[in-house]
Amino acid sequence: MMPSDPIAPIWLVLPLALIALVVQAGYLIALKELPKGMMPASRKRIRTASSWMSMFVIPLSAYGFGIATMDDPGLFTIVWMMVIGLIAGILMLAGLDAVNTLRLHRRAKQGLKAEYRQSLRLTKPVFEDEDE
Repeated sequence: MMPSDPIAPIWLVLPLALIALVVQAGYLIALKELPKGMMPASRKRIRTASSWMSMFVIPLSAYGFGIATMDDPGLFTIVWMMVIGLIAGILMLAGLDAVNTLRLHRRAKQGLKAEYRQSLRLTKPVFEDEDE
């Protein structure tokens, strides 16, 4: 017969989950309070979505580790499938954030190149004819 104890003791899991939730909520608030233009809107949307997903996965995983037991295998399985699904979603958003960062970098690099070319057109030649 399988043990009916949770994976980890509740006295350890719940305080850690509470700390993680407070830190995640602080990050979400700081992200929301950023001055306009400090972070590109696309990056802010992606990071806000992943933060909200983290806010859901933290208590769910705390439940899975500290409360859920194999006495109810259906509930145990559903909880862990939801945790795995949310973590997979967070990882996909992290990949999307990386691709978005590459896109933003490429756009900024093209802008700098155009600005540099424009400044070269506006400057006068440094060297003058010495024969004159």
